[in-house]
Amino acid sequence: MWRLGLVLLVAAAFLAGATRETRAGSSPHEGAKPWLWQCEQILGEEARYRCYVRLLLLDVDRSRDPARELPRIDRRARLAGTSLAGNCHVLMHEVGRRYAAEHRLTLATLQHAVPRSNNPTCSAGFGMGLIMQLGPEIIRSGGREAARTCLRLPTRYRAYTCIHGLGHALMRGYHGRLRQAVAACRRLGPREAPDCAQGAFHDYWISLRGADGTTRPLRPDTSPRSVCNGHLWYVRPCWYRYFVEQASGSRLESVADILRACRGLRDLQRSGCVGGASLQASGDPISHVRMCAHLSGPDASACLRGVQVQALAGAPRRELALIVGCSLLHRDTRRDCYEWFGRTLAVVTNGRFDCGRIAPAGRAGCWAGARRAGDALVSFS
Repeated sequence: MWRLGLVLLVAAAFLAGATRETRAGSSPHEGAKPWLWQCEQILGEEARYRCYVRLLLLDVDRSRDPARELPRIDRRARLAGTSLAGNCHVLMHEVGRRYAAEHRLTLATLQHAVPRSNNPTCSAGFGMGLIMQLGPEIIRSGGREAARTCLRLPTRYRAYTCIHGLGHALMRGYHGRLRQAVAACRRLGPREAPDCAQGAFHDYWISLRGADGTTRPLRPDTSPRSVCNGHLWYVRPCWYRYFVEQASGSRLESVADILRACRGLRDLQRSGCVGGASLQASGDPISHVRMCAHLSGPDASACLRGVQVQALAGAPRRELALIVGCSLLHRDTRRDCYEWFGRTLAVVTNGRFDCGRIAPAGRAGCWAGARRAGDALVSFS
């Protein structure tokens, strides 16, 4: 027991020191060490991960209000300029699970802990972690009560993130049995099922490397061409998350790489593959649209599914530049582009994006997409 106390005291001292050196919401001044620098200097990847989880959890616990603290952590992580920013989402999966376990979180109390932020990094990861931990409780209601809880969250993006996390939770509640988890998602109905299934497939692909608290299956099917062929009902969500977690070989960086990865596939499988491969090839969202413009027809529309729209939230000029880029696409896919970005920009801005700001040729598509912001997104990060 005394050893545990010593560890907590040391962790508290580290955290307090780091907070003094780089205060929340402010840029580090010259010579100051970045927030949680103690973890960043650790060379071993696993040890560094454990350090971050420990100190992030301590920060959340000390705040006594995770819903308000997580948006502050988003800002600190971004300003730190370290690996924390890029890894915060997955780190917060474990922090969220631990917090939920320690505080005996239930579906009834979930809303009090869900971060008050649409940020896709730390906040979204923590929210997913919370609901992952509730797998056994969620199983007892078949997921319906959890889905209702998710849909009561105040923004569309938070509701989507929660439904995605529900898929992870069902996988863990069913001990990694993919068919059972996806079937439970399917029973939620056409609006929530695809996004829940995306979380279940995501958990499956993660489990093939035993990461993020999962256990590797004994005899796993590692081929997306068979797992994602439709026998588990949802094709595009399966492919989309495969490329996030399991794509092997060299990184996909061009249209040629994407087409090579999806060679021989047809119809919905090809669409799912191109969308997922595009996600792996993605970088700056606006440059990504230019890459998709080199494709035509269904391939171009699928490629747009990999654009990281949420990375532009809070940057109105870049949000506008993104959808204006639809004019670069071939005529047969411009409407799809305007609709998809009208829809996803409405999601990440909670309906604040104004389609009237774009050229008249694109407004009808943008408005049509915005009206569908509450529908299943199917493939979205």
